[in-house]
Amino acid sequence: MTTHLIPTKPTPDLAFMSQHLFTAILWINDDLSITWLNAQAEQLLAISSGRLLGQSILTLLASEELKSADSKHYSDNNITVDKSSGADIHEQTCSLKERFQQAKQYQQPFIDHDHLINTPLNGNLLFSVDYSVTPVIYEQQPYFIIEMWGKDRQSRISEEQRQQQQYNVARHMLRSVAHEIKNPLAGIRGAAQLLQRKFIKFSDTATSNYQPSAVTAYPNSVLNNDQNLQKTAVKLRNYTDIIISETDRLTHLIGQFLGSNQLPNWQTLNIHEPLEHVLSLVVNQYPQVTLQRDYDLSLPELCADKDQLIQVFLNLINNACESMTEFEQTLQQRDLSEHKARQPVTSQTSNNDSTSYKPTLHIQTRIAFQHTIAGQQHKQVLQINITDNGSGIDPALIGQIFFPMVTSRAAGTGLGLSIVQDIISHHRGMIDVSSQQSKSLNDSLKNDHNHQHTSFTLYLPFNQPAPNT
Repeated sequence: MTTHLIPTKPTPDLAFMSQHLFTAILWINDDLSITWLNAQAEQLLAISSGRLLGQSILTLLASEELKSADSKHYSDNNITVDKSSGADIHEQTCSLKERFQQAKQYQQPFIDHDHLINTPLNGNLLFSVDYSVTPVIYEQQPYFIIEMWGKDRQSRISEEQRQQQQYNVARHMLRSVAHEIKNPLAGIRGAAQLLQRKFIKFSDTATSNYQPSAVTAYPNSVLNNDQNLQKTAVKLRNYTDIIISETDRLTHLIGQFLGSNQLPNWQTLNIHEPLEHVLSLVVNQYPQVTLQRDYDLSLPELCADKDQLIQVFLNLINNACESMTEFEQTLQQRDLSEHKARQPVTSQTSNNDSTSYKPTLHIQTRIAFQHTIAGQQHKQVLQINITDNGSGIDPALIGQIFFPMVTSRAAGTGLGLSIVQDIISHHRGMIDVSSQQSKSLNDSLKNDHNHQHTSFTLYLPFNQPAPNT
């Protein structure tokens, strides 16, 4: 009798697999202490494993209850009432502990949705998660597996997808309209040029048909007719010049709508090269702006189109500097009007509030881990923050700021950020904006400009997919 030996397959290293999951995993012992966690948990909670290991899970999920339980207001019957909400704090803490105990006793998992985490371990960073608790027996000891999913991350991904769909629809409609307008504009320009040539020919013909004998017989009438013809020809040529120049302006505007059809020229580069190139140009143009660099010099190289990134940074940084310059001028005008209202013009000017405002541009480069762009998860992407302390963006425009023809500046065309969005999309990245705007000018002065800012955040993958052959 022969026995067939079945080769045993190697068991995968579960800890290694867990480190590469998109889900945050925590391993909890019977004392509710954290004994292990994966890299995604560190990323989600913004806390290193060194600080989390050995901590009670209640520090994450019920920190306020633990704090209240340790306070001096803890009563003899172990019940404390929160005066602000009237809630039974200790009962909530025991309820969470009992849920763990019941899960262990009955081997029944439980799930909690929309749970707010607010712990001093990460500087009281408030965020929302869904988490599940699964009791297990490992080496005859009870443990708990906790899985966490960030609600803020999911909401951000959903919002990004919604905005991208809206942007694509609006962009497609505008391009369709732009194509329909572009062809008639070429016809209008051609017709205006033909009219201009006719007027020139008509003016030359009138001059060549000039007869001295007619001038001798009827000097006043002939001279007046000739002058009228010359004036009419000049006016008509001016009209055609206006038609041609305005047609050229609209054609240029439509060209910006349609964007460039040129494919990106992919090359390996250091992200700080195009940044420094743009900053060297902007610093000379806006010497009053204080520049703050916060670079991560250990960043790997990026596959991108250098010229297109220069255009992106030029638009964003120019917008930031113009916003701060306009805000500074507004402060100066306000100080001048208040000074004239309070004191005679001949008196000496007092210290202005505008002198406390210093335009500041902050540039930061970092690596963002486990970031999702357009439904694709990246282990690490390049993150660039461009922040200014200007007047901020109107909250009513913040969700539409990347749409064409949307601008908050009187001299703006509303195409700069739309072009930026196009270029970043071609690089398979994403751009986000956050802005805190003061309710009034007095509020901005009162807050000393510390709480108002506009920040554009760019996320770019380090590698681009190979072109289809």
